[in-house]
Amino acid sequence: MARRRLECAIQAGQAIEQGKQWPEKFSKLEIVKELKLDPAVGGVYSLQYSFDGKYLAVGYGNGGVKILNAQTGDPIRELRKSRYGGLQIMCLRFHPKDPNILLAGTGEGKLYAFNVESGTETEVTVEKGNEINCLDFSLDGYNFATGGRDMKIRVYDTKTMKMENIYEGYSAKKDPTEIETAGCGQRVFALRYHTEYEHIFVTGGWENQLKVWDTRSNDGVKRSISGPHVCGDAIDMREREILTGSWCANNALQIWNYTEGTLTKTVPFESTNGAYLYCAQFCDNDVVVAGGSGTNNIQAVNTTTGQNLGAVQMAKPVQALDTVHGGRLIAVGGAEDVLKLAALT
Repeated sequence: MARRRLECAIQAGQAIEQGKQWPEKFSKLEIVKELKLDPAVGGVYSLQYSFDGKYLAVGYGNGGVKILNAQTGDPIRELRKSRYGGLQIMCLRFHPKDPNILLAGTGEGKLYAFNVESGTETEVTVEKGNEINCLDFSLDGYNFATGGRDMKIRVYDTKTMKMENIYEGYSAKKDPTEIETAGCGQRVFALRYHTEYEHIFVTGGWENQLKVWDTRSNDGVKRSISGPHVCGDAIDMREREILTGSWCANNALQIWNYTEGTLTKTVPFESTNGAYLYCAQFCDNDVVVAGGSGTNNIQAVNTTTGQNLGAVQMAKPVQALDTVHGGRLIAVGGAEDVLKLAALT
């Protein structure tokens, strides 16, 4: 979560230069632009803004990756061409030490590094037998970690792009008394590094619990937090808080105390037939955004008052969202052939 720190510094500096009060307050969520997509791309599976909010990277269902102008949505560069029968770009992250480098994890276990300026593509590695569903960079930017279908967590050196450590998934051969510190027991869909500690990250997936990891230890897992059923990029961290979006009908959007491992609050999410969230993120001013397949929209909610600030409605399930500048730019995509840009104001 090096990104969170970098974004905060950039936002505060820009506000001071413009003579604005920081932070500003949000009153509504509104759609800025809708971009029609070619049905052949297979929908949007991942989204990622650059740290400065200049670029928006889009990962498609057929393996394509494009860079758009974050403000206008105009295409800037096609980093990877769409492929007939290609598998999804499941996750995207910009490199905190070199913001021109974008990492992408695919449904066929491949990890790519793209240079946004030159357009070059490098295959970093292949995690055989895996689907790379999630990846994130550490606070200091020296490492990144991946997770996916094979339940293994792999930690890489950012400079060399070589794997430093691998934490195996849960094994039935392990002592039952050590079950709390066992590796992941089912598919991993979300991974977030801590915003203050470079060795700590949190994972979530189908196993109905979060796992807190410390890369300085041999077994990795330090403790578990029972509850969240995570099926997408639906974990975020901010100081001592963890935000989770669960693929379930009720009590899907929740905030947890990182230190105590306890539930702090359940954030209201308006739905008729259940929330079923795939993605969730913190924004500025006590606001969170989340979305999924229950409502086919994302909603912005003030976590202090419970006020719903609005929604971005889609015709089909929301599979990806990202924010930058604390929510002043938001991108939303999914199974529908459209990408929507929105903003908290």
